[in-house]
Amino acid sequence: MNSRTFVNLSLLIVLIIAITIYSSSKKNEIDNALLTSLAINEINEIKIHKPNNNDIIFIKNEDNIWHMISPYQIKAHQFRLNTLLGLTQKPIKKSYLIDDLNLSDYALDKPRAHITFNTTDIYFGKTNALNNKRYLLTQKKMALLDDQTYPLVSAHASSFINLSLLDNDFKIIQIETPETSLKLGKNNKWHSSGNNHLNADQIQSFLEHWKSVQAFAVHELVNKKFLGQITILSNNKKIVFNIVDDDPWLILSLPELNIEYHLDKSMKNILIGVINPDLSNA
Repeated sequence: MNSRTFVNLSLLIVLIIAITIYSSSKKNEIDNALLTSLAINEINEIKIHKPNNNDIIFIKNEDNIWHMISPYQIKAHQFRLNTLLGLTQKPIKKSYLIDDLNLSDYALDKPRAHITFNTTDIYFGKTNALNNKRYLLTQKKMALLDDQTYPLVSAHASSFINLSLLDNDFKIIQIETPETSLKLGKNNKWHSSGNNHLNADQIQSFLEHWKSVQAFAVHELVNKKFLGQITILSNNKKIVFNIVDDDPWLILSLPELNIEYHLDKSMKNILIGVINPDLSNA
C-alpha cells in the first residue's frame, strides 16, 4: 500500500468515526421550540420548593391575579410572577433526553433550585463555564439556555410580595396616625381631627398618597423598635402598620405577617398626615 492510499484510508476511517459519534449524539437530541409544553394561560399554581418544607406557593384567582398563600397570605408581585411564568415559554435550540446523561455532571442530581408550574417540574443545575448558560431539566429532557430566573427562584418569599401597601380595591373609610385622624362620615364627608387638622385639599392629597404609595422593597421583619402606629380601615378590613424606623428610610411593619415595607423617609410626614400645603395641590 503506497503512502497516498494509506492517507486516504486513514481519512475515511476518521470520517466514519466522526459520523458515528455525531449520529450517536443525535439520538439523545430532541427538537423542542419551548422549554415546556405548558400553555401559560392554563397555569394556575406555582410552587418554589425550599428546604424544610418552607415552599413558596402562589395561586391565580378568577381575575387572573396572583396571590401568595404560603408562607404569607398576601397579594403577590405580579411582574415577578409573570417573570417566573415566562420561564415556561423560553425558546430553546436543543434539548437532550436524560436517559444516557450523568446528571451529576450538570449539578442536576442535586438541583440548585426547583420550581413547579401546576404539575410540571423545572430543575436548575449549574451554569456552563464557557457560555454562562444554565442547565435546566424538565419533562425528561435537559436544555442549556440563557436564564435570568434563577436569582428570583432563589430569593426569599418576601421578594414576591406586592409593593403596594393597600390593594387597589381597598376603600378607605378611616385613618388613625400619631398626628391626625380622618373618618368618612354618614354624609359621605371626611372629618379630620387630632394634632394636625387637615383641610379639604389636604384630605384628598392624604388619601391619594395612601392609595398609590408603594415600597421600594419588602423584607422579613427584623426591626423591633416602635415609633408609632398607623391604622387604616375599610368596611370589612383593618390594617395596622407599626412605624419601626424613619432613618435612613421609613419602615412600616405588619407584625402579624412578619414583614416590613421599606419606603423613602420623605414619605413619613405624608403618610402620618402632616401634609405640606404645596403637596395638597400636587
